[in-house]
Amino acid sequence: MFRKALFAALAVAALAPAAAHADVVYVSPYAPYPPPPPTVQRVVVRPAWWYVGVGVIGTSILDQSGGPELLHSGGGLSAWVGVNLSRTFALELGWLGSFHNPATYYDSYYGTSTSFLMLEGVTADAKIHLARGPIEPYLQGGVGVYFLGDTAVGFADSVGPGYQLGGGVDIWAGRYVTLGARALYRGIAMGPPEGGPADTFLHVATFEGSVSFHF
Repeated sequence: MFRKALFAALAVAALAPAAAHADVVYVSPYAPYPPPPPTVQRVVVRPAWWYVGVGVIGTSILDQSGGPELLHSGGGLSAWVGVNLSRTFALELGWLGSFHNPATYYDSYYGTSTSFLMLEGVTADAKIHLARGPIEPYLQGGVGVYFLGDTAVGFADSVGPGYQLGGGVDIWAGRYVTLGARALYRGIAMGPPEGGPADTFLHVATFEGSVSFHF
């Protein structure tokens, strides 16, 4: 009887460690840890701060009051640099050069040549973007200083202030490039520095196709 009890006690003692370790799972310290839970991030997209552009314009003379010569419609080039101050508001400094009234003349050095009356403007404008996205319409308005002179002479003989109002649209063609179309009305008062009967006021509409680079 004593021997049976002794053997039973030894059997229980032998099985106890195995039962105690049955639910223990050992993990290697070098095992990969599970990834952390994803964090929620708020992404704020702003327009590129600076941009530059060039354009080809058609210039329509809607009306003219005064002046020694009637200015006919023409065309030329434009260029500008701008800065976005916010998603809605931008400032732009521009230049316009438009050629009008071609005339043939004889030069003793070059022979027969063609001259133009050139309408130039240096402008400062504010732009209000109505939407931001793949297609960006906007309104524009500003003031400028305008010059009119003969390319054969090489300098402007009429100068004066003006303003411009209108709008346009930019279409993103790449990460840094937009293609644009713009129409502006320009009211221009100009004349020779000394004033007189040559003073004139021009009502002008310009239509422009352009490309801009943003950075």
